[in-house]
Parts: sequence; structure tokens; C-alpha cells
Amino acid sequence: MNMQKLLMGILVGLMPLLTLAQSSTPTKKIEVNGEAEMEVTPNEIYVRIVLKEYLDGRKKVSINKLESQLVKAVDAEDLSKQDLTVESIYGYNWNWKKQRSEEFLATKSFKLKVADLKKMNELLERLDERGINNVSIASYSHTDLQKLQQELKLQALKNAKQKAGYLLEGIDEELGPVIEVSELNPHQAQPIMYRAQAMEMAADSGYQSDLEFNTIKLKAEVRAVFSIQ
Repeated sequence: MNMQKLLMGILVGLMPLLTLAQSSTPTKKIEVNGEAEMEVTPNEIYVRIVLKEYLDGRKKVSINKLESQLVKAVDAEDLSKQDLTVESIYGYNWNWKKQRSEEFLATKSFKLKVADLKKMNELLERLDERGINNVSIASYSHTDLQKLQQELKLQALKNAKQKAGYLLEGIDEELGPVIEVSELNPHQAQPIMYRAQAMEMAADSGYQSDLEFNTIKLKAEVRAVFSIQ
């Protein structure tokens, strides 16, 4: 009887060790990276238009008149006035070369959102070119950028699963459920900034550009761990 109790005690004492040994058995798994890329044409382009007062003989052409021309041009091109905003206003009358004060000429900077940059050709033709100080691209993006990035991440995960599948197929193993997924180098939905020199887009009124705008390149990369059945 004492021997039976002793054996039972030994078995009970060994149970945690047996359980630990079973649980410590390494899980067969495979770790892969998946990538996906795509390019989209921007449909939100922010153009910076800088207007500056100038002297026509002795008469100053005011910034109010130049701004009024810009607002009318926006309306004439069927663009929304709400997409035209004031960015900044500045000016000075000190001539550093001549070391003296001259006529104060104000400068006002605007931002205009357009879906197609080709619209700018006709718009700039409606403005007084002597009052245009600078035109440049401030930034550009896409209205569905976040949605497109989400779709790209899902595609990257599918590519990772496909890669793991054909790697295991080569060694006669079967792919199991996913264990872990993590995103590598996440790309935020930020507009791509681009600075340009003054664009003389309206120099030739008989020319209509058919050139396409720069595309935005999106990329997603994920790390995925799958079990091996």
C-alpha cells in the first residue's frame, strides 16, 4: 500500500514536468515579407499663385485689382471659389541696391486646388502677366489615397501568404493559419511636396498641353508568420 502511494506521488510530481515538456515543443512556422506597389495620378493639385503690385507709368496697379482678376478667372474656368485661399501677404519698399525707400508694392500669395493641371493654361491667360510674380506647384495628392493604401496593405498580405505557400510546396509541407502579422515601414497618407520654378504656361495661347502629371507611387510591406501543418 505504501509502495502504491509512493508511485502515485512520483507520477503526480512528474505531471507538471511532462506538461512542460509537451508545451515546449517548438511550433513549425515560416516567416515571410510581402510587398505591393501601385501608381496613381493625383486628382488634388494645389497651385501657388503669387501676385504683386506693379507700376504702370506712375500709376500703381493695386493688389485688389489683381486679386479681382484672379477670382473672375477662377469663376470663368468653372472652378470653385472655395478652392481658392489666401496663403500670405507681404511687401516692403526698401531697395537694397539703391539703399533707399521706393514705392511700396504689396505681394499676395494664393493657393488654388485643381483636379487637372491643364486648367491652369486658360486661367493664367486671363490674368495680367505683369502682376504675376510666381506660379508653382505647392503640393499634390489623391482623394482616395487612404483607401488605396489600405487596399495595398491587404494585397501585400496576400502576396506574403502566396510566397509562403509556394516555398512550403517546394519541400512538401502544407501552409497553416497565420500566427502573426506586422506592417513594415508604414507609409502615411501625406501629399508629396514639389517645388517648381515659375511656369510660363500661357506663353503660347495656341498650345494646349496633353502631357500627364507626375504619378504618386504607393508601396506597402508586411511581415507575416504562418504555421506549418
